[in-house]
Formats: sequence, structure tokens, C-alpha cells
Amino acid sequence: MKHFYLSIAMMFGAGTLQAGQFCELDGTEMFTCTLKGGTQGVEVCNAVWADGTKAAYGFFKSNGTVEKEILQDMAPITATPWNGMGNFMSESVTFEGGGGYAYEVWWGSEQSAGATEMGGINVLKNGALIADIRCDAGTVNSDLTSLIELIEAAQ
Repeated sequence: MKHFYLSIAMMFGAGTLQAGQFCELDGTEMFTCTLKGGTQGVEVCNAVWADGTKAAYGFFKSNGTVEKEILQDMAPITATPWNGMGNFMSESVTFEGGGGYAYEVWWGSEQSAGATEMGGINVLKNGALIADIRCDAGTVNSDLTSLIELIEAAQ
């Protein structure tokens, strides 16, 4: 049923990516951004709609076509919180995609007034970086800190 409503919502929003196109429309988005000039997007959510403590990763096109979807228990997710050092804050979470693939969603920002948030996806194959996909400027919306806290609590 979720996918039925999601499909309807995506039909009306085709061509313009916005938060809520992959995650449930209930405020569980922990990271969103558009990629490649708005033709693609990524969302990471606290998957409260799934049984247990899970997080979801969705990579999709502007027409709503989901290219990669991962629903994973939080406990085995690799989470890298900001280490508290330096002027550049960054955090990441890594979802296992099967077949040796992993998708590291990251966020970062300088600690200064008016600093621009950055983010993206590092695609890994057997631990080696094979693609670095950056979010479009000005589209990053991140609360990875809260997701990392949930992941650490699940471990």
C-alpha cells in the first residue's frame, strides 16, 4: 500500500525532486538532496514504518523511478560521527547494498556563519571508492547526527 501512495505522489511531482519522494511522508527523513542538476535524488530515513529498528536508503530519478532501495537494520550500519576536531564538521552512514557494494551518505560543513552545507554519496565496491556523487549546491538537508545516535543505540 505504501508503494501505491508513493507512486501517486511521484506522478504529481515528476520533474521536480523534493523531500518525501522516497521516505514515508511523516518527517522521518534524516538526509535528503538532489544530484546531477536535480535529475536524481537521495533520501535516508528512520524507517519507523518497518518492523524493528531500521533505516532506509533510497536513490531515485526525478520521475520517481527508484534505482536503489535498501532497508537495513540499524545495528550493522557503519556510522561515522563528527570527531569534534577541526573547523570542518562531517558525518556519514554506510548502507550495505549486497554484492560487495556499499553506499556511504555523507554531510559536511564549515563551522562558520553562513557556511554552505555539502553532501553526497560515495559508492564503494569491496571497500574501494568507485564513484563520488556530490549533492547539488543548496539542496542538502541533513540530520545525520540524530540517525547516528539511533544507530549507536541499536548497537
